[in-house]
Amino acid sequence: MSLILFLVLFCTLWLMIEVFSIVFKMTGLELSKSRFQIISILTHTGFTTRESELVVQHPLRRRIASLLMIISYVAQASLITLLLDMFYINSEGLVSTLIIIGATLLFIIIVSRNKYFTGRFDRLTEKLIGKSMKKTDGSHVDQILNLSPNFSIYEFVLDASSPMCNKTLRQARLKDSFIQVLKIDKGHKVIDFPTADTVLTEGDRMVVYGRIDSILKIIMNKSKKSKTEKRVS
Repeated sequence: MSLILFLVLFCTLWLMIEVFSIVFKMTGLELSKSRFQIISILTHTGFTTRESELVVQHPLRRRIASLLMIISYVAQASLITLLLDMFYINSEGLVSTLIIIGATLLFIIIVSRNKYFTGRFDRLTEKLIGKSMKKTDGSHVDQILNLSPNFSIYEFVLDASSPMCNKTLRQARLKDSFIQVLKIDKGHKVIDFPTADTVLTEGDRMVVYGRIDSILKIIMNKSKKSKTEKRVS
């Protein structure tokens, strides 16, 4: 029984790594870097990398990281307890137990490296969680600093429906409306004071400075405007 529970918990953790890696990828972080960060969080290795800073800076990634930290403590304690129980209760079958665990690990490695399976799994996962992500993350708008009654600094996530999406800053013509882009977090890189040729894509986390009325009019749609006005008041 302990062996079954151990294998179920181990496979569940593996699935969590894959699913949350895809979630991180959907927020703009490369899949390999996403997986590395998820594993680092679950194993408490505490790597200090540029990508870890991007996890902390992004609200959705930060929430997921906080959840995984809690899960990892419980999971690690459970795995160790189950492993000790297996070896203590069934000491005579130690070899067979190790063979089963090794076979499970080998199966996971083979499946993880199968491009057909991983491709279908990625597409299915993105389809299932894509809509909910757009609802929660895409509408995230914050007023960072209110400098005066007319000018402020805002942070927001660029939605696919935005007219600025897939355009360069020059084409977006934000400066014509007295809006200056200060920073763009694309997940895999952060661009400070981006140039006019920088392309804006869905999921970009942008920090802008400018006239409040222009920001509310151009960047936010009507539904976002009402939410933000409540925050400002």
